[in-house]
Amino acid sequence: MLKPEFITFTGIDDRTDLTRADKLACRYPIEWGVLMSDYARDARFPSDQTISEMADIAGKKCAHLCGDYASILSICGTFPDPFKLGRFDRIQVNGRRSLTKSLMELAKKSEYEFIFQTRDNTFTTGAEYLELFDCSGGQGRFPDRVPALPGPDALVGYSGGIGPATVTDYLKMIQGEGRFWIDMEWRVRSKGWFDLDLVEQVCQQVYD
Repeated sequence: MLKPEFITFTGIDDRTDLTRADKLACRYPIEWGVLMSDYARDARFPSDQTISEMADIAGKKCAHLCGDYASILSICGTFPDPFKLGRFDRIQVNGRRSLTKSLMELAKKSEYEFIFQTRDNTFTTGAEYLELFDCSGGQGRFPDRVPALPGPDALVGYSGGIGPATVTDYLKMIQGEGRFWIDMEWRVRSKGWFDLDLVEQVCQQVYD
């Protein structure tokens, strides 16, 4: 079973114990994925205060842009105004959006790494962005197959139906050589809220 370079846990929310999240990220290679949208107000989308407070906890941070935030990036190739990314390391543009010329130019010149989702059987290599294989769309659906790793120089991502009960089965499907991360959202939530107990269970299975 191959091990990911790090794990992205998406969905920190206003009830998340950030002190415990900090301790977990000091023990394990974790990236915190933060869902951001101009209109969504359910528990998956944290308040501005929570986003500000989590900036100093351990672990990488990735802004997962949804809704009009993602549309503005795709169409205009600019960040929404006003829009504060804070201390994020990467930006994921959610949805099956076309890779427009303006978006590619932004990815090329930006200080952030950009991530786009794909359902293809193979990963794109040598581009100005990273790809995340995702057939689930945040719904927790486990895929029948996953694309092989594209080689030692590329970094790619995998998601879809990953959680404490499925992470080892998913990792066994990944074949080839290269660097990769895994991302999960739906299966690390309990009653609609981000669950650090489930996060820790995943980390223990993968790294301990």
